Amino acid sequence: MTGDGVNDAPALKAADIGVGMGITGTDVSKGASDMVLTDDNFATIVVAVREGRRIFDNIHKAVRFLLSSNAGEVLTMLVATFMGWTILRPVHILWINLVTDSLPALAMGVEPEEDGVMNRPPRGKDRPFFSLREWLRVFATGGVEAALTVLAFLLGRRTGVAGLDITMAFVTLALLQLFAALGFQSERSTVFRMRAREHPMLWLGLGASAALQLAVVFIPPMRALFGLTLIPGAQWLEILGMCVVMLLFTEFQKWIARLRREN
Repeated sequence: MTGDGVNDAPALKAADIGVGMGITGTDVSKGASDMVLTDDNFATIVVAVREGRRIFDNIHKAVRFLLSSNAGEVLTMLVATFMGWTILRPVHILWINLVTDSLPALAMGVEPEEDGVMNRPPRGKDRPFFSLREWLRVFATGGVEAALTVLAFLLGRRTGVAGLDITMAFVTLALLQLFAALGFQSERSTVFRMRAREHPMLWLGLGASAALQLAVVFIPPMRALFGLTLIPGAQWLEILGMCVVMLLFTEFQKWIARLRREN
């Protein structure tokens, strides 16, 4: 609802979003408005809606990424406790939360708008931040991360090399979250159509996190600090395969969501 006069104040107050005119509007109409259009140009409302949808989408993606990552960590530790295993040490969890989670999440906050953002219907004012289906997607992603992390632990244990099981679990969980973040960069478009030059901050965040994670494994003082061991080439291929599975799972979720929207 837009208005500029004293008589518009009740309608501006009652509207979901009341927009007052900054130049020609009265002080009463401005005070009753939720926002003020400083240039009195109605085209600015379209720009504001576009920017608002971009900001909301980015917050939604970042929170979903963080929640699914934390769910994966919690489920992994629950399995470890139940089975009596030491899959991850406290320093590993701290590192993942500070490095692997934070940099991609921050990068998601400055992502450009998605294609067709203005063609969507408006969100209902009573719609929750996460729907039930979205919560299910969060825990499904976390469950897959946990399952693949436990699988990496067992594959490392199978080799008989001391410490390789924990190392593989730690590296796998960290890289799984990075591949999940790559899948989360859009809630509607497939990652295989993503143009890298349009997402520089996301790639910077993912690259920095991956570099720091690899540094922990390959730099001897850091490797000793984290209680890790070198990973043989064959095991790196296994880790890469599990990361591809994670990315494909995020794409599968988007495909299911797209089918629901179309039907």
